[in-house]
Amino acid sequence: MIDTVEHGSIERVIHVEAPPHVVYEVLSRPEHLRRWWPDDARFEPVVGARGELMWRNTATAGTETVALAVVDADPPRRICYRSSSPEFGGRPSLLVAFALVPERGGTRVHLTQTAFLTDGAPSPA
Repeated sequence: MIDTVEHGSIERVIHVEAPPHVVYEVLSRPEHLRRWWPDDARFEPVVGARGELMWRNTATAGTETVALAVVDADPPRRICYRSSSPEFGGRPSLLVAFALVPERGGTRVHLTQTAFLTDGAPSPA
């Protein structure tokens, strides 16, 4: 059993001048994510799918790879990812949730990013 303790979250709400189905595609498809988040993304946007996000480190010529799981998907209303990194022993460490609501001819995007501490993880400063 892994004891998990929530230690912080970030919430942001913005209005996007595009319909929810378009916003959902940009937030859920690897080919769109690569344009604004990681350098590479490999996963299927369906609940239970596992994959990876990768970033290039130009200073070291290396890469950082983060495991990703799709934990919720309700097109075009919601997509949620859980990620983990080797620095946390591969245990779940971050939940990223996007909720989409039609609003004023576009979409209200509510982002919630919640980080977790797990056994063996460093404490926040």
